[in-house]
Amino acid sequence: MPPANRSTRVNGPLVVQEIHRPPAPFLRYVDQVVGTNHPGIEYKFSQGVLTDLDVDVVHVLDANLDLLLGTSGETPLHRLLAVLALTRNLRRHRIALVRTIDETTCRVERHTLSRLACRLLDKSTSIFIAADTSLVSRGSSRARVIPHPHFRERFDGYPRGEQVRGRMLIIAPGSELSDDAISLLALPSVATVPGLTLRLAGTASGPLRKSIQSAMARSRSTLSARFERISDGASVQEFDAAELVLLPKARSSADLQTLFLALSLERPVLTPRTDLTMSIANSVGHGWLFLSEGPLTAQTIDGTFAALRESDRARQPDLTGRSLAATRDAYAALFRSAASATHPN
Repeated sequence: MPPANRSTRVNGPLVVQEIHRPPAPFLRYVDQVVGTNHPGIEYKFSQGVLTDLDVDVVHVLDANLDLLLGTSGETPLHRLLAVLALTRNLRRHRIALVRTIDETTCRVERHTLSRLACRLLDKSTSIFIAADTSLVSRGSSRARVIPHPHFRERFDGYPRGEQVRGRMLIIAPGSELSDDAISLLALPSVATVPGLTLRLAGTASGPLRKSIQSAMARSRSTLSARFERISDGASVQEFDAAELVLLPKARSSADLQTLFLALSLERPVLTPRTDLTMSIANSVGHGWLFLSEGPLTAQTIDGTFAALRESDRARQPDLTGRSLAATRDAYAALFRSAASATHPN
């Protein structure tokens, strides 16, 4: 018989192990999960292999699975062995595994052992959490939807800035700019809309930084950059100054955070069309999320600015049902549900 888990032995709080750094002044994914209004839940934080087996729930963003498995850069065999060790501990200690998935989760593994590892991990997952119904596999009885929150209240009291007409923004708040930005550096000079400029904000790797700096040297006044980790206060200023936010892709949880940061600060976004972005566009209302057919191009920019400036959109995007408090409550309820199913009283 498996050993009893902590919550079956004592009448204490539900213990949730987050495979993530703890909340900090920089807004991150974990902020939509961990709140202060759930006294019956104790959160622990780790960025490594599960060693504390005295917990009820392990919650991991799929982007952090390598941290939980300890397999970054390892072979398919090592990954399979790590999955076997993890699933054995989950089963023996009656720990529920809850995973938050995004579009980066849906990948096809080429190696047989990798596919086996994925199947075993999926089988051992108690609940999959997705930000939208478009991310839920058809017929999955263990999938639950928790809409991505907005952050309006998060920025109450922050100094606000003025919009700069024609400014497009690519931003990576608290993280590194994506190489996708390279293909967009020429947009201000090839689009036909007068007075366009492009602003980039975030840290950048050596090669990407050199590419941006070279483009800035050639473009004179149409490109500018802020190469640093962008704090919450700086993010507000950057979003406020933009007329349009460019999101080259909206697949990961980090991408969605940028999207909802922009909408929370009442700035429209241009991003490629996917099932996910179509669903979000329909929910937030006309004129807030513009969708391109494929990669962002000069033609897309011209069409978007024409539509943007003629739009009769509402004063604010419709973010009903996306409060941060409601999102945290939903996570807490799912953690309790997962733990109850794993070790019922």
